[in-house]
Amino acid sequence: MEDTHEQDAAAACPACGGASAPDGEKDGYAVFRCGACDLLFVHPFPTAEELARYYSDNYRGATATFYPKLNSRRRRAFVKSLRFLRYAVGRRVLDIGCGGGVMVDAFRRLGADAHGVDISVNSITFARNRFPRCTFHCMDFDEMARSGLTFDFMFTSELMEHIPGPHGCMAMIQALSKPGTLVYVATPDAGHPAVPADIYAWDQMCPPEHLQWFTRDNLARVFDGYGFDLARAFPKKSPALSLLFRRRG
Repeated sequence: MEDTHEQDAAAACPACGGASAPDGEKDGYAVFRCGACDLLFVHPFPTAEELARYYSDNYRGATATFYPKLNSRRRRAFVKSLRFLRYAVGRRVLDIGCGGGVMVDAFRRLGADAHGVDISVNSITFARNRFPRCTFHCMDFDEMARSGLTFDFMFTSELMEHIPGPHGCMAMIQALSKPGTLVYVATPDAGHPAVPADIYAWDQMCPPEHLQWFTRDNLARVFDGYGFDLARAFPKKSPALSLLFRRRG
């Protein structure tokens, strides 16, 4: 019979599988640190039901005719999309975790065959109604991985920190890519020098909204395991990762 105390004192890293141990606690959630890759993560992860209840209680969600802060989101999305102009023009592009579709529409305006995927029925219904010239998929990672589609460029921002482990998302990215596919990822950077010395005072340490906290090295290690090389790291003054990966041939 396994010792319960020993089970509580160690956990396999959800990124690399390495041995992890308790590092601290935030808002009632235990946070573990991987001794091999330095990933910080909540352990155990909340259940799907717990996460659904949290978001239902804390966020005003989309409807078929409403999306929060739509106009300001659209403006910011278009400005942001200009950075990726060379990857979008004439290419098939996917926004992973697209919400109400504002970034998808920004890519379409740049000349992309623009797609978005999200599990939120309300968000996708809104996006389809508001941006009918784009293509939206209401699917989870596994369903989208089986879609048979491939993309030239994939974009995901403010998603990786929210999901319980990276591998479902990464398996989808691998399935939807081909040699040369580019993937842009934005997520908080737990290894940035601007992170407080007491990392638990960092505003990005906010479980259960955020469940895992990457560094440049361990996120590159995850992508490497799925056949991607780090192509470019965009410098950030704030503690945020802004990374571009390329699928190996």
